[in-house]
Amino acid sequence: MVRKFGVLLAVFVLAAAVLFPAMEVDSDDTELFSYYSQLDGNGIQVYKEVSKATSVDSTTKEFSIDFSKTSLYETAADAEEYAEYTVNEAITACYLTNPMIPYIWNYPVDRPDVAVTTVKVKQTIDGQETWYYAVDKANFSLTVPEGITSDSMKALNEAIQKIKPSGNTEADKVRSIMGTLSGITFQKDGEGKISNIYNALVDKKSTSAGVAQAFVQLCTVNNIPAITVSGYAVQAKEENFSFWNYVYLEGDQSGVTKKSWYIVDSSYSSSAGIAGYLTEISFDGRTYSMSSAHYTDLEVTGPNDFVLPQVSKDKYVQVGGPSFLELYGEKLLMGVLGLIVILGLVYAIRTGNI
Repeated sequence: MVRKFGVLLAVFVLAAAVLFPAMEVDSDDTELFSYYSQLDGNGIQVYKEVSKATSVDSTTKEFSIDFSKTSLYETAADAEEYAEYTVNEAITACYLTNPMIPYIWNYPVDRPDVAVTTVKVKQTIDGQETWYYAVDKANFSLTVPEGITSDSMKALNEAIQKIKPSGNTEADKVRSIMGTLSGITFQKDGEGKISNIYNALVDKKSTSAGVAQAFVQLCTVNNIPAITVSGYAVQAKEENFSFWNYVYLEGDQSGVTKKSWYIVDSSYSSSAGIAGYLTEISFDGRTYSMSSAHYTDLEVTGPNDFVLPQVSKDKYVQVGGPSFLELYGEKLLMGVLGLIVILGLVYAIRTGNI
């Protein structure tokens, strides 16, 4: 009899533990963010010119950018180094923001050579003349991936138009977009190649680079702010460098309606949903927070000074707070299962079948 009571007590303790509510932590709010706003005046010029290259009219496009914001350097080499840094920082900003520029789809594996024209500038300080160097122009070329043509861009736009995210809220649409992208077949990139939005939405085969680009564009056409983030994901064993996204949504945070950035990884952590940096995921028998599973490195091809916005601590919760089923659905299910077990044990004890 004592043994039977112990079994019943253990089952009741298990059911109580399942039903016990979990503690919540606060989330952080943040202002709307952009890579563009972190560029200097010359970087903005490069960004604007590269951003115009959304149609394919030739395999290679030449750029010649006037550096109108004068910075002076003691040597021509220092001026050239600044120009190269500025160009690549601006292209990185374009790459992580605008997926519809085919001329930079290869950028992470095909950084352009920058030819810099410098000028000498005379400065008089305390009556003494000194010559400095400034950047006059930065010239570089960008090339579309092999096989990409104007017809490719037409096919891409048609594929985008066919995707109609379901749901009444922005968060619902984001979940719908994630569901669509999580079904894309993984295809490892070849040497000197990297997947892009065309591979993801037209070929339906891509690495995380193309999936992340597709997420940004599908959010953009639905007026939802989103950016691409690069770095290393613990689940991405087939990729040396991975890409995922941040998305900006209005949600409930501890009873207060706020807008915040959230982490989305449609390639490797789609089950985490719209995540905060403390959202837990499981991989290879271990548990990680979303932030520890995604180590950010925005230096796609070289150094830059970009910083990212603070993301929410916790997983996304709809405005007005979670529904009753969202809060207690899993616990209720476990409780029902526990009750069934308990009733089965009681029945077995009474009938002597235990």
